[in-house]
Amino acid sequence: MAQKVPPKPGQIRLVSLDLDGTLLRSDNTIGERTRKALEAAHERGVKIVLNSGRMTPSMEYAADLLDFDVHLISYNGAAAAGPRAQGRKKLFEKPMLLEVAQALLSFAKARGLQMNYYLDELIYSEDAPHLRPHIDLYIKRTRSPYRFVPSMEKYATRAPYKVLFVVDPKVRDPLEAKLKPRFATRATITRTDPEYLEFLHPEVDKGVGLRGLAAALNIPIEQVMAVGDADNDEPMVRAAGWGIGMANAKPSVRSVASAITASDHNHDGVAEAIERWVLG
Repeated sequence: MAQKVPPKPGQIRLVSLDLDGTLLRSDNTIGERTRKALEAAHERGVKIVLNSGRMTPSMEYAADLLDFDVHLISYNGAAAAGPRAQGRKKLFEKPMLLEVAQALLSFAKARGLQMNYYLDELIYSEDAPHLRPHIDLYIKRTRSPYRFVPSMEKYATRAPYKVLFVVDPKVRDPLEAKLKPRFATRATITRTDPEYLEFLHPEVDKGVGLRGLAAALNIPIEQVMAVGDADNDEPMVRAAGWGIGMANAKPSVRSVASAITASDHNHDGVAEAIERWVLG
């Protein structure tokens, strides 16, 4: 357990929530009990933060499921933005190293791989018949806005928040094994969905984004609760003063969590955490 003493009522001032497998049920909805618990916490002045690997625009659909404004941490922690009413003003950002992004682009083009280049809240990408199945898969899952360009070299002159390979699941792990020795010290490499291999700044993960946002809001990390389930949630759960793993959490999250919910994401596990450790 990361922390032995549970927070007292009123101690938690910020709650950071992963989306898939945590806040969202398998049908991409939020349970009514969870919605009510989050609204009650919000009414008490607790900052509710959605923390995802997705880009900021593709997180808005989840924010729309709640009846109040929220902060967003996107790109697996590379950026944090304020409420929509304040124009989603950036409160923290750490783009990846430009030379790494350019090297990954050259690698992807030489091997005919689909690579998303995240810049200016858009995904820049070339389009081709052999890339289209992977592009369509990503659009269907994330609703992310693409800008298709004839050649990426013209646009890969500024550092993106991240780049992401969308490949066949059988290719993903061997691809990581091939690239890790070359980029491990210059990028954070993250696996999320079976088809995704993501690259970020070497000092970026969901925990770094959470610390950056908490500092911007003048909230001590000890007064932050984070809830997650997947491997990329582990740094966020570990960073928070009170880190919670869902009942469906991966071993990496369980190993650092202060507590584990009895319910999974399909049965209001987030509501359980809010009711128990935020609302008291």
